[in-house]
Amino acid sequence: MNTTLALRPVRPCFGGRRLFSLSVSALALAAGLGFATTAVQAQVQSPATPAAAQQRLTFDIPAQDLSRAVLALANRASLQILFDGSRMQSLRSTAVSGSLTPQEALDRLLNGTGMGYRFTGPATVTLYELPRGGDAAVLPPVTVEARSGQAETATDSIAGYVAARARTGTKTDTPLLETAQSISVIPRDQIADQNAQTLNQVLRYTAGVTPETRGAVATRYDMFTIRGFDAHRYWNGLKQQDLYYIAPQLDPYLLERAEVLKGPNSTLYGQAAAGGLVNQVSKRPLDAPLNEVGIEYGTNNHYRLTSDFSNKVDAEGKLLYRMTMVGLAEDGQINMTENQRVALAPSLAWRPDEDTSLTLFGLYQVDPKGNSYGGIPPQGTVFSSPFGKLPMDFYDGDPNFEKFVRHQTALGYEFDKRLSDVWSIRSNARSQHTTMAYDSVYANGVQSDGRTLNRGTATSREASTFNAIDNQVEARFDTGPVAHTALGGVDYQTMRGHYAVGFGTAPTLDIFNPVYGQTAITVPTRNRTNIDAEQYGLYLQDQLKLGGFVLTLGGRHDTAEQVATTANTGAQEKRRDQAWTSKVGLLYAFENGISPYISYSEAFTPLGGTDRLGKPFKPEEGEQYELGVKYQPPGTNSIFTAAVFEVTRTNVKTPDPVNTNYSIQTGEARSQGFEFEARHSLSRQIDLIGAYSYIDAEVTKDTNAAAVGRTLGAVPEHQAAAWVMYHMPRETQFKGLSIGGGVRYVGDTRNPDNSITVPDFTLVDAAVTYDLGALSDRFAGVDLALNVKNLFDKEYVASCYYGTWCAYGYERTITAGLRYRW
Repeated sequence: MNTTLALRPVRPCFGGRRLFSLSVSALALAAGLGFATTAVQAQVQSPATPAAAQQRLTFDIPAQDLSRAVLALANRASLQILFDGSRMQSLRSTAVSGSLTPQEALDRLLNGTGMGYRFTGPATVTLYELPRGGDAAVLPPVTVEARSGQAETATDSIAGYVAARARTGTKTDTPLLETAQSISVIPRDQIADQNAQTLNQVLRYTAGVTPETRGAVATRYDMFTIRGFDAHRYWNGLKQQDLYYIAPQLDPYLLERAEVLKGPNSTLYGQAAAGGLVNQVSKRPLDAPLNEVGIEYGTNNHYRLTSDFSNKVDAEGKLLYRMTMVGLAEDGQINMTENQRVALAPSLAWRPDEDTSLTLFGLYQVDPKGNSYGGIPPQGTVFSSPFGKLPMDFYDGDPNFEKFVRHQTALGYEFDKRLSDVWSIRSNARSQHTTMAYDSVYANGVQSDGRTLNRGTATSREASTFNAIDNQVEARFDTGPVAHTALGGVDYQTMRGHYAVGFGTAPTLDIFNPVYGQTAITVPTRNRTNIDAEQYGLYLQDQLKLGGFVLTLGGRHDTAEQVATTANTGAQEKRRDQAWTSKVGLLYAFENGISPYISYSEAFTPLGGTDRLGKPFKPEEGEQYELGVKYQPPGTNSIFTAAVFEVTRTNVKTPDPVNTNYSIQTGEARSQGFEFEARHSLSRQIDLIGAYSYIDAEVTKDTNAAAVGRTLGAVPEHQAAAWVMYHMPRETQFKGLSIGGGVRYVGDTRNPDNSITVPDFTLVDAAVTYDLGALSDRFAGVDLALNVKNLFDKEYVASCYYGTWCAYGYERTITAGLRYRW
């Protein structure tokens, strides 16, 4: 195909870039391409150079006709690709997605096609047929020219396990090597390779995070700690707000990535837990066609259906859509329980020009059943029992009473507009409505005979509507030699909801000879409470760069108000809290890829209730000191992070020594330790993860002197994990095969009063995938996957999280899936 190329400057843009008009006129159609004359506007940085050819770009090219795939790659990477279209008829490409160099993208695109390539110039590539005995001649060229791509952004899909940027730590699109706080990014490839089906499973190989603190029973909730303390969940930068038993939950199949920000973060997010947050980033519409369906079967009658579709709505690609869906039905690990889910996540993106973007996100998710929220006693589990060992599927509830139904609907948007070379504005908002019906019979301690289990009942009917909006103004400018990225924001959130909760008793249960379906269980009376809450905050942040130095300064003021009204009496409890929080971080980015840093950050969490004198409690406060280093060897797709930290919670409620029915705020807890995480893609064949955490979390102040020095409940001192995924080279007879495996170690933990020590445990996971397209073009786009978690079926207690309430961990689970992409 002959082409003509015309570039002319239109106007200068931020960062030295120029906006060009690029005209591509097709004088003749190349065989199999079928592209007509077209003209597009594009943004390019400069004519391609060998260094630019190594720049990482974001690709999302599905498996398709090879000629069209080559054109899409040329379009994205600003390359001239020379090839003979007639030699490529009937050939299909391999899917290419994620953050890759053009060479890596070509490697993946041509894998198994019988075609090779060579760079014949800084931005020119020639494709040729690989030799089948003897040397292959270079084929007559056809030139394809296209517009430049842009570098990876913090919301893009990336290939492999290594992300270069994240938005969560600064609310700006900032390289991880320039962010003076510990952040871990779990990308889509890792989620898929490990077949993670809860957020807890997504976090299993992340340093500093203790997932599954309620073991296998808490699949209905995302319960984990970061650096020994509770942490909050966010979705696309906005909080997922809990109520009483309501806790919104997203299916990981709907996510592009998860970003873990470790430590206090109120300066950007308002009221927040001291441990940190996990920001779940949605899949977004793509400008290349995506069609994917999958089916999966596994142990415990596990059935899972998935689908993911995306494409342009209009020919120019200004309007894009995506529809992601998942359905799940399985037996719970706990005897006589089930899990069920249906989730749909539509999204629509409008990009009228290079400077404007509006994306709408929707969610409809129903969980008709949610396993069990019960527990196990330490007798027969942590402790030996003369009556034997409790089985892993022990159920402390009753199937005739158990109920868990949750409905979630949400609608949100993200708007981004670059006004000039200096100014940009962003707005992020979501309205989410959640309802839940919950009934449970739960364990409440074993009697002195060692086998009779006392039980209670809990019931609730709840509904909440949570609205949040975050408006930001960003300015990028210089003052002399100092470059600034200044951010100002105003956010506001409200929650209107109610819960009607009741507690009662239930018949005892012989744990070694349980009899279920007892008729004496009655629904306790529910008492309704109405909640009306709001928070509004104003924050400022500046990232200052001078040479290799990056100084981040931030400050914020929040006001949080809540009114809780008891419905049957009209009694009200009002609370109004205000807080100033700040953060500061200093980092130096050396040219060799090493970035040492030091930082300080704060958090506050409002507390309900009053002391015995009727004085409302002050917000709990948290602060963190962190010293760390990040390293990204030049020319490699890898990142290594290490940090030492100290997080302190103050204003913690403790029993009032005058009247223990009340509390006073003299408590303090501290967590200090060290963590290390490595993410490395040695080549396109190998992805590696390594993580280690040492956490010393204890009570440092309490009105009960005996409590001082106690280890915080369900927090291991040592954790370690390693995972490797190996993709067989395309030159071997095993091409298309990928093999993965991981090891997770969790040290011993204690219950809150340290009367129970839960032994440590080590678990092994495995994964095997196979691209059937390696066998024949007829199977192009078809993948098989086999995942085994807890490969050796280790029986273990995950934790004793509250009093004498404990929980078993996951038994061995096996899933086999078939996925088709076209």
